Amino acid sequence: MVTTDLDSMLRRVFITATATLAVLGIHTAAHAQQSQAPNAPLAAAAEPSPPASPAPTPPAAEAAPAPPPAAEAAPVLPPGYGPPPGYGPPPGYGPPPGYGPPPGYGNRYGYPPGYYLPPAAPYGSPMRLVLRPFVFSVGLGVTSLSLSAEDGSAHEPGLSYSLHLAFGITPRWLVLLAMDGAWAQFSGARFGAHASFSQSTYTAGAQFYMLPWLYSRLGLGLACLEWSDDSHDGSNCKGQAIAAGVGTQFLQTRNTSLAAELATTVARYPDSQASDQRNDVWYSIGVNLMLNLY
Repeated sequence: MVTTDLDSMLRRVFITATATLAVLGIHTAAHAQQSQAPNAPLAAAAEPSPPASPAPTPPAAEAAPAPPPAAEAAPVLPPGYGPPPGYGPPPGYGPPPGYGPPPGYGNRYGYPPGYYLPPAAPYGSPMRLVLRPFVFSVGLGVTSLSLSAEDGSAHEPGLSYSLHLAFGITPRWLVLLAMDGAWAQFSGARFGAHASFSQSTYTAGAQFYMLPWLYSRLGLGLACLEWSDDSHDGSNCKGQAIAAGVGTQFLQTRNTSLAAELATTVARYPDSQASDQRNDVWYSIGVNLMLNLY
């Protein structure tokens, strides 16, 4: 009984001592840990810091583009040596050396072959000289019809008309077929109360352009005189005629032109029945407005 109680008491003492030692050990360990905590930053500061990594270098600026290589200097040619001749036109193209303007272009202006012809004036200008292969002209104006006979003379104002056909050889020269007429009324002892006379000349000749706007013409041919009075009508178509004129062209288009022409005709009738005289001469001088179509 006494032994059992002693064992229990010893066991309790042993358990109590063991628990007390365990509590003291735990408390001592906690106290030691708390005493080392303030020194931790110093220990951390004492530790050498790892070497800092180098800062990344900024990317280098892009290099400026290199200047283009300098042009090679032209080779120096030896004295007397020139550049090679240029290539000529392929076979069949272009005129041969020394070839001038084609016929009907440059030479038709009266210039020698190979002469450079400046550009012509635009249409609508009177300064344009062009080739007219075929020309039809009609004119109307005023004139003075006169008679010169052995026993006297007479003249009266009247109307003039003309009809021309021309064929261009060059821009300056044309072959001309012309019909020029004049009509007037006469009065007096020679002609009675009133009598009308009409003369028409039919000539062949040439027309020449002295300037692009100025021309002259001349032709030879036949003449026909017709008359009518109170008693009878008559005609004489055995006259010998000459016709001439000078004109100025003041308006021109692509196919037409207008000109003012001073024209004259002279006709001689070896056997005139109009005045019962021989070798009567009738002539006219007038101004016509000419319309030319080509």
